[in-house]
Amino acid sequence: MEEDRASDKPVFLLSALSGLVGGLCCLTPIVMVLAGLSTVAAANSLGNWLYGDYKWHFRVAAIAFLLLAVVVYFRSQGVCTLDQARRQRNRVVNTVLLAFSGFVTVYVFWTYVVLHYLGIAAGLPWAQWDESWAIPTSAALAAGTAILWRLLRRSPNPRSRHALATKSTGSESYSS
Repeated sequence: MEEDRASDKPVFLLSALSGLVGGLCCLTPIVMVLAGLSTVAAANSLGNWLYGDYKWHFRVAAIAFLLLAVVVYFRSQGVCTLDQARRQRNRVVNTVLLAFSGFVTVYVFWTYVVLHYLGIAAGLPWAQWDESWAIPTSAALAAGTAILWRLLRRSPNPRSRHALATKSTGSESYSS
């Protein structure tokens, strides 16, 4: 089981980094105020512009980063061709689901809890937005990701720790 957890660290790291990339639109004004590079009013205006007009650009960039990172992860694991990916379909799909779930969890917590309250502490007038939904949602997403991780790691097929809902035919080959 310790070996399973060690092999999951890159997936969790990639998910976390992707979530942080998605929240850069809200981090920029905070850093500018804290570094003394901007007034609170200018940073608030920048934050409203970045989050209001470009939040989907940051989200798409974060998802693209996650997809690229998953491809690099699987290539480092020896899954380099589509044929190899098809043979290890369960592992690939389950790892992508876990990575995406971790990404969403980190993104919501980072952007709507950490950065929101850090921005308020830095003096930005973000208290006007009601983010009361963010803490329970983050907790629910974290619980859901933990449950998903446990389900994906409890394998009915001893040859594959990544099989979730598929039946083993005995002819599938898995490499870990």
